[in-house]
Amino acid sequence: MTFALPIYSIIPALQSQLNQHHEAILEAAPGAGKTTVVPLAFLEASWLGKRKIIMLEPRRLAAKSAAKRLADQLGEPLGQRVGYQVRQEGQQSAHTQILVVTEGILTRMLQDDPSLEDVALIIFDEFHERNLHSDLAFALSLQARELFREDDPLKLLVMSATLDSERLTELLHCEPIVCEGRQFPIEMRYANLSLKQQDVPVQVSKQIQQALREEDGSVLVFLPGQGEIRKVESLLEDQLPDNTELLSLYGDMSMAEQEKVIAPAPTGQRKVVLATSIAQTSLTIEGIRVVIDSGLSREARFDAKTATTRLHTRRASQAETTQRAGRAGRLQAGVCYRWWSADQQHRLSAHNAPQIELEDLSHLVMDVARWGAQKREELNWISLPPLAHWQQATGLLTQLGLLESGHSLTLTADGEALASLPLPPRLACLLLVASRHGDSQQALPVAALLYEGLSKQSQDSHLQTAISSAHQSKTWQRTLNALNRHLPQNSSDQTYSLAACLAVAFPDRIAMRQRQQGSETLFKLSNGRQALLANHDSQASSELLIALELGGHAERDADWLYLTCPITFAELEQALADQINTVERCEWDKSSGGLAGVSETWLGKLKLKQQRLTDLPAEAITQATCHYIRQQGLQVLNWDEDSLALRARLQFAHKHLDTTLPDASDDCLLDRLEDWLGPFLTGVTRIQQLEKLSLLDPLMALLDWPQQQTLKTLPIRIPVASGSTIKVDYQGEQPVIRVKLQEMFGETQSPVIAGQTVKIELLSPAQRPLAVTMDLAFFWKEAYPEVRKEMRGRYPKHPWPEDPLTAEATAKTNRALRNL
Repeated sequence: MTFALPIYSIIPALQSQLNQHHEAILEAAPGAGKTTVVPLAFLEASWLGKRKIIMLEPRRLAAKSAAKRLADQLGEPLGQRVGYQVRQEGQQSAHTQILVVTEGILTRMLQDDPSLEDVALIIFDEFHERNLHSDLAFALSLQARELFREDDPLKLLVMSATLDSERLTELLHCEPIVCEGRQFPIEMRYANLSLKQQDVPVQVSKQIQQALREEDGSVLVFLPGQGEIRKVESLLEDQLPDNTELLSLYGDMSMAEQEKVIAPAPTGQRKVVLATSIAQTSLTIEGIRVVIDSGLSREARFDAKTATTRLHTRRASQAETTQRAGRAGRLQAGVCYRWWSADQQHRLSAHNAPQIELEDLSHLVMDVARWGAQKREELNWISLPPLAHWQQATGLLTQLGLLESGHSLTLTADGEALASLPLPPRLACLLLVASRHGDSQQALPVAALLYEGLSKQSQDSHLQTAISSAHQSKTWQRTLNALNRHLPQNSSDQTYSLAACLAVAFPDRIAMRQRQQGSETLFKLSNGRQALLANHDSQASSELLIALELGGHAERDADWLYLTCPITFAELEQALADQINTVERCEWDKSSGGLAGVSETWLGKLKLKQQRLTDLPAEAITQATCHYIRQQGLQVLNWDEDSLALRARLQFAHKHLDTTLPDASDDCLLDRLEDWLGPFLTGVTRIQQLEKLSLLDPLMALLDWPQQQTLKTLPIRIPVASGSTIKVDYQGEQPVIRVKLQEMFGETQSPVIAGQTVKIELLSPAQRPLAVTMDLAFFWKEAYPEVRKEMRGRYPKHPWPEDPLTAEATAKTNRALRNL
């Protein structure tokens, strides 16, 4: 019935577009037939000649399945005119004209041969998935065409059921060709359920049993993750009819296991497939007529600040729900159960975020560096990689010794050697260091384990437990053999243990045990993050671990440690000597009243060890004391009368005499503590010593010699009419002298210092203030008579003349004056 596929209606327009131009965009509903029809439509195109069509699929299973269906339509076995190439597996020959690949394969093809002279057309299928490799392969294809195929441009076709096409239109300079409709109708059944996430498995189990009673055919159920799949499996155990097989489909399964799931059920049998979002694109699962969509999706989000990936459960987007429903109407009319209302469907976000905005970019940045670009902006991205993710990735690659330090993307010699390996940077780095300094045969099983994502299948975090379990996996064995072929050839001195080799590749995943909290043990990582192990885990009591994987859910503050390997401090020092720093510091301990000195050893943000210092370096004393003073404030210092007077004099000089003189305000003194106080702190190790330290010399240390001479022009004391010298107080806005009234008889002018009139505080014989004036002539004439009237009876032993202007200024009493 392929003749009925809706896609045939737009094939002429698509052929015309690519005959006349070099770009096309196709938007077609799920089930329209784009994957199985479009590539075949160009086999007879004149521009194809003896060259190939490359079609990209987002996943290995989808690529192999699409290739098989294309070959079946030609009546040929795989490997003739239609072939495929996925990781570690493929079938093609000299006759192959259509090669179906996963995006990582195309990226390596472009890196190895940017011109792709034997390729006429690249088809990006299911482009809405927007994984890292599809975005990168698309950007590289655009630039390769511009640089190497100017005379015979490489043709590009982007296909998807749900496209956010504005940016694509801008880059490809063409409007989408839209194919309306699908081969078979789908009945949508909405149920406005408000379920908590923990209730999903129970409701799914009930819905499955209802669907099996009401509908014919097999059932495909979309769940957010493996955890929910396992719970539903448990709930449905022994609950399904005898003719119904319960199967699971998720990304961590082997290719053989996945192929079993999509194969048709035996005659008279039905199947229920519990799947994650892996099943929502490019897969035709034989016999599926009913889809149950929980409306939930779980995605990994990378946090650039902590360099960890956490799982987030969210509502599926409109694009995802459209793809999921489309699985029901692939081979016959179908039914889709949705756990939300039709109105809510329209309020869902149109598209989910592309992976380039969510994931670790270290592998992508490595590929861009190998391509030769020096900045992220040099490529035409569908979505520009986030700056924070980009900077974190370049930082990690620099830390691993694969990028030169600096801001450009220049590979080191090691980076050049490893860039061509089809491995993430950490694994490539692990194999390199193991081949040079360790036992590569110990490192290979670990690399294979990580490459295949088999780490979380064990109940225990220990690396060796996971490796033991992996021996049963044929996929792991194949990967192990493949990695052995890629192993860098070096003569190893075998001085590094496996743990030391792992530390070189995972320097930000070193974990130190902190404490138990309830049923969990808390660890702190060298990236500053906290992580957990269950108390019953075999590694929970280890002091130092390497965690090759971290994970968790967004709802928790801490991550979980996976694939852990114990490491000693000596091994850590051997592997990461250039990244381990020792810092000596002192701090004031209020309880003991003295300085405590410690030597701390740090790896990144993790303090590995510390020990007390008995001989405190002068620099450490200065730093600790200045820090303490800044915390407590200047009031902890010995501000006696003389030091306060000097400080006020300094500040007055700065304000009124010469602004280039040091500022003695609180902020400036605190800011310059090391300059003026630091040299005088040698041997000060007790708070009592600090509180008794004279500040006169330290304050004068703020001034150089010429400034000290300038300060001397500000008198500390000034003479008055009686012949006495009176101390000047500079602490206010204007200088002040405090003097006995009788010592100012005959004086009509107030003193002036640095252009500022001195304020005179006239005192009684008992040294109590009688008046404050800056105009003595006015005071003698207007205020003195009243003061005399009130004070002469109170202090009869002291002179109170009627005319103070003609009286002799004196500090003496009447009796003393008579005895002269």
